[in-house]
Amino acid sequence: MPRPGVGIGLVGRGAERAVLAAALERARAGRGTGVLLSGDAGVGKSRLIAELTAQAREAGALVLLGRCIETAGVELPYLPFTEIVGRLLAERPGLAERHPGLLRLVPGESAAERGGRELGQLQVFEALLSALDTVSGEGPPVLLVLEDLHWADRSSRDLLVFLLSRLGAGRLLVVATYRADDLHRRHPLRPVLAELVRLPAVERLELAPLPPADALALVTALAGELGLPERELHRLARRSEGNAFFAEELVSAAGGGAGLPEALTDVLLARFEQLPAPARQVLRVASVAGRSVADVTLAEVSGLDTAQFEEAVREAVAHHLLVPDERGDLAFRHALLREAVYGDLLPGERARIHSRYADLIAARLAQPATPGRPSPVGASPAAALAHHALAAHDLPRALAASVRAAREADRVGAPAEVLRHAERAVELWPAVPDAEALTGTDEIAVTLWAAWSASTTGDPARGIALSTRALELVDASEDRARAAEVRVRHAIRLLEGNESPAAAVAAAREAVELLRDRPPCADLAWAHAVLARALWRIDDVPGVREHGAEALRICRAAEAALHAGTDAPPAEHGVDPGTALSDALQDVAAAEADALISLAVAEEFEGRGPRSRELLSEALPLARGSGNIGVELRIFYNRGLSFLEEGAASAAAAEFAAGMRRATETGTTWSGYGMDMRVARLMSEFVAGDWEAAEDTARLGGAMVAPVVAGRLAAAGLLVEVARGRLTEAERRWAELDSRDQEDDQVVLLLGGAGVEAALWRGEPAEALRRADTALADLDRLLPHHIAAIMLAALGLAAVPEGAHEPAERLLTCAEEAAEKGIPRSGSLGVEGRAWLARARAERDRVRGQADAATWTGVLEAFGYGDPYREAEARVRRAEAHLAAAGRTEDRAAAARLREEAVADLDAAVEVAARLGAAPLRARAADVRARAGARRSRPEAASGDPGPLTPRERAVLALVAEGRTNRQVGEALYISEKTVSVHLSRVMAKLGAAGRTDAVAIGYERGLIPPRSTVQ
Repeated sequence: MPRPGVGIGLVGRGAERAVLAAALERARAGRGTGVLLSGDAGVGKSRLIAELTAQAREAGALVLLGRCIETAGVELPYLPFTEIVGRLLAERPGLAERHPGLLRLVPGESAAERGGRELGQLQVFEALLSALDTVSGEGPPVLLVLEDLHWADRSSRDLLVFLLSRLGAGRLLVVATYRADDLHRRHPLRPVLAELVRLPAVERLELAPLPPADALALVTALAGELGLPERELHRLARRSEGNAFFAEELVSAAGGGAGLPEALTDVLLARFEQLPAPARQVLRVASVAGRSVADVTLAEVSGLDTAQFEEAVREAVAHHLLVPDERGDLAFRHALLREAVYGDLLPGERARIHSRYADLIAARLAQPATPGRPSPVGASPAAALAHHALAAHDLPRALAASVRAAREADRVGAPAEVLRHAERAVELWPAVPDAEALTGTDEIAVTLWAAWSASTTGDPARGIALSTRALELVDASEDRARAAEVRVRHAIRLLEGNESPAAAVAAAREAVELLRDRPPCADLAWAHAVLARALWRIDDVPGVREHGAEALRICRAAEAALHAGTDAPPAEHGVDPGTALSDALQDVAAAEADALISLAVAEEFEGRGPRSRELLSEALPLARGSGNIGVELRIFYNRGLSFLEEGAASAAAAEFAAGMRRATETGTTWSGYGMDMRVARLMSEFVAGDWEAAEDTARLGGAMVAPVVAGRLAAAGLLVEVARGRLTEAERRWAELDSRDQEDDQVVLLLGGAGVEAALWRGEPAEALRRADTALADLDRLLPHHIAAIMLAALGLAAVPEGAHEPAERLLTCAEEAAEKGIPRSGSLGVEGRAWLARARAERDRVRGQADAATWTGVLEAFGYGDPYREAEARVRRAEAHLAAAGRTEDRAAAARLREEAVADLDAAVEVAARLGAAPLRARAADVRARAGARRSRPEAASGDPGPLTPRERAVLALVAEGRTNRQVGEALYISEKTVSVHLSRVMAKLGAAGRTDAVAIGYERGLIPPRSTVQ
């Protein structure tokens, strides 16, 4: 089986390629040039050289390549130059007679053949330089490449210095590559390089690791058709740290476990094994610390005396295995090197070193901190202690440190770190005797931390599972106030996870009941506020008003009591009363803001959008001041929905974007409301016609989130994929996310709509209708008479052919019932719902043969609130109605006017489709124009004229129009994938197309490829 990525092009390296191309051009112009190309092993030097030599050969240059090899200490004089001279003499056999000194560099030549006498080294050097001058002067320029100069023998190094110091006016480019990470301080190449870089015709080019974006592009190209998920591609790119060889090995081993591939481990450990024993010991100890470690910490844990330690570190740094980082700590040059050394430790050895680190950190934590001096055990010593204690199997110490680390992470607002430490504490708790005394807290509190942080970081199902566990623990006690608190938090987790709103209502009601006899306080206010929030999910608007208002009343009474001092808040051990009062007031403010949001939602339901947004604006400073980011994000989300309900998609997108920025600032990007805002923003941008922004919003960027979160975002992203005509990729993703496995109504809706439209654009109306029926059934299973069923039914109706009355009537009935019985957010059907209902009725009339231009004018006006894509679709439908009417009338003047009106609609649709990049819609409009016989603004191929494309180019474009990849096109036409790419480049150049989808659209428009039959 071939390795992944075989045959891929060079990724990135634009700047470096430009430097080498300029050097080649200078040599061609008669200015001899030298380039010293350096970089770590595997970073891509050989690949860049291959690109350069291919470019040089294509330009007619003579390429001479010599390779140095590792000879285990046995020097072979002039080894790379023997390869170069052999190639040179093969190209120009007569050179040996004119420059006999060259024969000294040809293996197997006798002394007699060399002219009967020994020639000095200088004569050999002069012979090669003269021969190169002769060849480049009489023929093409010469590119001379020496690879792996770090392994070169002394004689080869001297000859290179001679050549580079005498470049002059020759048409010669000399490029020498070497591994920067092999040059320890005593390496013989170091003084040579110091001498060469002072030469005026020589420049040094350092090949750094690929930047993150290029590393991801490389990994994606290497993975090819392996089907690795985006998150895995990002993970592999991060692990490679921009090293091309590492990326290739990691992709090759993808799916084979978390360890390093054997070939990569061997490469990484090769230099490690060459070090003296003390240096290897220091590296082993350093690998246990992580990627970097403070010098003083490493010295203490290593057990070496000062002189031994310093010499060992010097060796490791000289051999480029350790490097000083920006903090002055010692860091492994590459994370994978650290991983290889750590993996090479014996299990007992590893545990003992971890234990030594844990002892050292614990001792330092027991000492008072020195003000202004950074900790020698890192920014989070408790986290480091927990890690080392667990690896050393010291469970009590690991538990105590994990709880402490969770507190520290919470204090600095790092929910992902809170989750890691709190969940570890939850796992360790049953295994440690007297855990409460050891940690200073109880299992319920730690479990609630873990539940909150799981939900906040994009794993709502995990958050619900943990809050359910907290509920089980608290129900075993008799603390009513604590039981109420846990129920409130559990209800919030259920609401954030979009699971079982009835269960959330029940939990919140139980909390209210448990606290009923309490005086006004934050806990009681929260119980009512969360109950109001939960009641909205089951459409109990009176209940929302009742409990929202009650929460507001309790908050204001509690605030007054706190300020008056009649209800002093309980202070935890070590917390001063002033801080306790401030915390209590912030908690009351957060509950008040949450209650205001629920009341705002009720105002929206009753059609008072401006009043709703006033209440949300009143809630924002309360939420911001309280520090409760969940409540603050809820405000942004509901304010954006309010704009969206009124059809102001651009304003909604801006509101969601502001909320997303706040979520990013606070580390809650993938919390419940953070995720909801991302999906809502994407849909708003799609409706508003800002598809570039929508595609950017849809990207996960390698974030590690739960599958349910990734699935919802991927489903939303299909909107643009399908509309832009990337149907093959959209179909693959649609199949992976099959709506029948979904319990999220949003995902069912998004997948259903995208699946139906994808099938329509592929010219498969029967499949589109089947998908619409399936999605409607799934939606009805989750929530009968879902308001979004109107849209799904309208799209399904677009797939029904004229005369097929039964499915058309059935789908319209579904849409009408959803409009009548569904419960919209604003209490009455909003502008978007009314537009889709108009579309559904128009499609039913089309099936009956009754849809005239006026019918579609109504649809066009209904979508006029700001959805340019759906407006353009309605224009195409209206144009078809005009053309049908023109075909029925015998009045030639009237028919001409109808055709003109149709063309005007089609022109407008094409313009919108081109701006959006909606290739299928653009192609469909062009197809209708072709059937109408209308002239286009673009020049068309004359009748019988094949146009600007060759038959092969037309064949390639036709297959691309079917959604095939370059590889699939190549297989169909029995040509290589690279040849397909060349043909497509020529097609796009000839048609003036910006990309392949644009080329397809223009091809349809100009009649260069046959139009597909489609109902939509």
